[in-house]
Amino acid sequence: RVSGGGRANLRGAPGVRVLHHRRAANALSGGPGAEGTAAVAEIVASEVDGFVTWLRGADVAPTVAALRAAAEDVVSAELRRLAQRRPDLTDEQRAEVARTVHRVVQRLLHSPTVRVRQLAATPGGDQYAALLRELFDLDVPHTSGADAIPDIGGER
Repeated sequence: RVSGGGRANLRGAPGVRVLHHRRAANALSGGPGAEGTAAVAEIVASEVDGFVTWLRGADVAPTVAALRAAAEDVVSAELRRLAQRRPDLTDEQRAEVARTVHRVVQRLLHSPTVRVRQLAATPGGDQYAALLRELFDLDVPHTSGADAIPDIGGER
């Protein structure tokens, strides 16, 4: 059961002994497993950092996808316009023009999208995705808000 403070109220439950985490850490700090405990704490901290970095990077994926989709829409519209203006082009010529335009767009988008993924993985990186959405007027559903993950502190 959870009390008003959000903590589980386990005192007095059969077979349960409640220890404060600081008291347990102090008890283990000088004991025979102290080295192992420190190593485990370091591994956990490293994995948590890695997960938060991944989460921040994944947070920008919908924005990058929306940017690429918007670019694809522009390419498709321009290729349709070209087909209307130049009906004399053969199917082979149209296909070659389409491949060329797609390659150009992919090359133009590659470096910025790679870089925004890298930047998004840093603290405050959600601002880069927000900037892309603003600059290109992208309609992207709300992301996870990885930067809202509280820093719970602790020693590392």
